[in-house]
Parts: sequence; structure tokens; C-alpha cells
Amino acid sequence: MDNSIQKPLVLGKYYYGKGDTGWAWWQYNHAELAIIGDTKLSPRRQLVSDITNEITKRDPNAVFMISTETPQVGEAYTIESIPWVEGYPDPPEFFEDRNVFIEARHFFSNSYFTLMAKVLHIPRSRLLPPISFKPHLEGPLQGYRRAIESLSDDVTYKDNLLEHLLKIDKIPWVQTMDHGKRYYIEATGSVYEQALSFITAAWSFWAMTCQMDDPQQMLLIVELPKELLRYDVDPVIEKIVIETLKILKYVSIVTTTSIILSSEMLYPAPELKFRYKLFFQTEDSDINLFHENLRNMIDPQLIQEWNNGNSKVGLWMDDITSNSDDTRIVVQVGDYRPSFWDDYE
Repeated sequence: MDNSIQKPLVLGKYYYGKGDTGWAWWQYNHAELAIIGDTKLSPRRQLVSDITNEITKRDPNAVFMISTETPQVGEAYTIESIPWVEGYPDPPEFFEDRNVFIEARHFFSNSYFTLMAKVLHIPRSRLLPPISFKPHLEGPLQGYRRAIESLSDDVTYKDNLLEHLLKIDKIPWVQTMDHGKRYYIEATGSVYEQALSFITAAWSFWAMTCQMDDPQQMLLIVELPKELLRYDVDPVIEKIVIETLKILKYVSIVTTTSIILSSEMLYPAPELKFRYKLFFQTEDSDINLFHENLRNMIDPQLIQEWNNGNSKVGLWMDDITSNSDDTRIVVQVGDYRPSFWDDYE
């Protein structure tokens, strides 16, 4: 790995006085950032695009993104790690995070077919017979595979489930030219289809990190459909989405992976205890910094800039710093593209 990648990213400038807004993205205690802003009213997506472009220039293998954006032209990049992970027995007792691995495998398989039942409009209890598998030899997906194959041929959805088993084996990402590898969520499907698409991508990324032998500094950007984060979403979806994000956050803690949650919604960044947040203007969101209950907490100059049409001013928040001056900082982004702080020692 090129050590030059271990440099802070300069995302913008301080609004007051001189100085750069830097993010030590590769350090494990700095590795989580939520960027909140409306798709049209804020520079959120452009900022994320610039970040991925800058990192990809240094290391073409570093960036992965789960996105609702329009697919970009690129080469097919298939992740085939799920069958590999499922082909192994549960880890021996002496592995420190043994239970975390076991629970994650169960979660992904169970959640996948829970959402499949929702997509097919079939009660989960009727979708499949009870599964069984041999944890000393294999993962739970093998049990689901046998249960599906044992269904009678006159079960109308059997072929659909078999088709999805094949999809799980080879997850289609796209290797873009300048922005790393991307998985595109089909945002026009139902909320259950969108949630299924999201956990498919997350499952494949998690499995890939399990398969890696050598440390690879990586950045994962997660951009979720707004519909999956609304307060009135099906609790089944909410639970699956939150647990999936918790697993991805755990990956960022125990591997050389950093994570950006790019969203129009604040939820669930606080619940997941993301250290850093960068707020821009929002609309039809679960947070509105113009609201009278929040205006007293926000620098009035920031609100004034937004009222004047300057969408490139935002609020940088650090929830852990011991320096009170650094908890909320008004920043200006967009005038300069993000870049590495190469003089950093």
C-alpha cells in the first residue's frame, strides 16, 4: 500500500479567518463522516464525487460506493466473496470477534429472505420450510440453498428464489474510470426492493473484507434512498437498514476502511454515533436548520449565506473533540476541489 494515501483530505476552508478543513480519514478514530444535504440545493454529491476522484487518483483500489445515482459508464466488477465466506465453518472459539462474524452471517442470510418474502408478497413463515445447516462445516446460506432446492416444482416462486441464489454468488459492481467501484441501487423499485438491493451490496462488501489477506486502505460511501430512512417506513426495513449500517461501521473499526454516509436525511447518523457531520441545506428532510428550534444553535451568518443563495457554506461538527471551538465550525467548500494535505507529517 502507498503510504502517501495516509494523508488528511482538505475538504474546504474555514469561513472565518484562514485555515483548511481537514479530515484524517484513514485513522480509525476519525473514520466516520456523515454528509447531510439536499440533492439539488447543496454541493453534497459534488463534494463526494470530488473526494472519490481524489482518492482514486492515488489508489484505484481504495474507493467503493453504494449509490442511488444514475449509473456511470465503466467496466463490470463482480464480487464473488459471499460463497467464499459461506463455505467456511464458524470460527474457532479462540477468535476474539467470533460471535460478531457468526451473527453477521446469520443476519445477512435471514434479512435477505425476509425482504424477498416482502417483495413476493408472501408471509415469511410460508416462504421456506425450516432450514438446517452444519456450522462446523458451512454458513447458514447453505441451509437456505438446500431449503429452496427442496421446494416442490409447482411452487410458483421457486425459480425466482433460485435466480436470486445465483445473484448472491456474483454481485455486480461497476469499476468507474475516476471514482472507484460502485453498486447502484435501483431507486425506482419498491422500498423492499431498494432495501434488498442495499443489503446485497453491503453483504458483498462485508464478505470481501473478510476475504482480504493484506490491509488495503479503503473508503466506502453509502448513499441510501431517502424512502428507506423516513420515520414511517416499515419497521422491518428500518431494523434491517440500521443493523446493516452497524455491521459496516464495525468493518470501519476493525479494518483499514473509512465510511462516509451521504444522505438527505440526518437519521441514522446520530444513532450510529458518527463522529463527524457536515451539514448543508436540506429540504423534505428530517432536519431543517432554518427551524426556529435550531436557529439559536446555528451561526446566523450560515443561515444568511443560505438565504443569499450561497449553497457552498456548511456546518462541520465534531462530536468527540475536547476543544469546544472545534465542535461546530462554519466552512466553505466547492471553491477548491478536495485535495490531500501532502505536507502533513
